[in-house]
Amino acid sequence: MSAHVLFLLQRVPLIALLSMSLTSVARTPSRAIAPSGAQPTTTVEATVKFPVPEVLKEEHAQLHSELESLIRSGGETGKAARAVAAVLHVHFVKEEEYALPPLALLLPLAKGELSPDMAAVLPLTRELKRNMPQMLVEHGELQKALLQLAAAGKAEHKPEAERFADELMHHAQTEEQVMYPAAMLVGEYLKLRLPAAHGSDATAAHPHGN
Repeated sequence: MSAHVLFLLQRVPLIALLSMSLTSVARTPSRAIAPSGAQPTTTVEATVKFPVPEVLKEEHAQLHSELESLIRSGGETGKAARAVAAVLHVHFVKEEEYALPPLALLLPLAKGELSPDMAAVLPLTRELKRNMPQMLVEHGELQKALLQLAAAGKAEHKPEAERFADELMHHAQTEEQVMYPAAMLVGEYLKLRLPAAHGSDATAAHPHGN
């Protein structure tokens, strides 16, 4: 990591850093292709249309707050917490852009509700499926940083650091085993139930028939 990035991480609160990253994402047009017959939908527009479920937003906010406290605690624990933040903030931005918004449809779909405009979520589930290998790589990087954080916390008698490391590793496992698959399943279900969405999704994935 460059000295410039470390300098910023030492001086910018984590939540402010995440806010800047989310603003950058919102200003960057996506390459996703909209289903034919639907209104043009980028991943950014779909993210707005399908907001992350509130309970997940609250969980992320709590993790941010706990990590900020560990950074402020200083010492080797604070340094290790900043290393976690360097990995985590980029990862959380990706999750809130395309991995978690499809989960907003779980409840209405479970109630039997179905409407053509739900197909607008397909750019997000497509993006998640395409980026899944990288998301898992980032989880591996995060786990390494968390192990170092737990070790530093143990050495400096800061049990809150060990608790946070366990909590965030459990959170990552829940994402891998439940949330990411559920989000992709939303897309697969909609392609089955909305035939037009299935056809347009195939066209979006292979726009030149390759």
